[in-house]
Amino acid sequence: MTAVVKVKSAYTGLAAANNVSKASYVYCVNTVGSEQVITVANTVSPQNGGGDAGSIMLEAGASIILRKQPTDTIISVAGVKATNVSRG
Repeated sequence: MTAVVKVKSAYTGLAAANNVSKASYVYCVNTVGSEQVITVANTVSPQNGGGDAGSIMLEAGASIILRKQPTDTIISVAGVKATNVSRG
């Protein structure tokens, strides 16, 4: 089943750490011809409202919606694009 989302910002490449317009949900798509790692970093501790840090591997051509705290940043490579979205 395809998810229905509302687009809330323009897309950006993830070559530099970015909070993607302080998004809580980020749609990411890997436009690179190989697997890429996406890393979420918390700039505020979880005790103070930040999220959990971690990384995920995204296959070539794949997409995912990540949930994060608005202050958390994500980083990958320029060929991984991201945009701020919300549910339906």
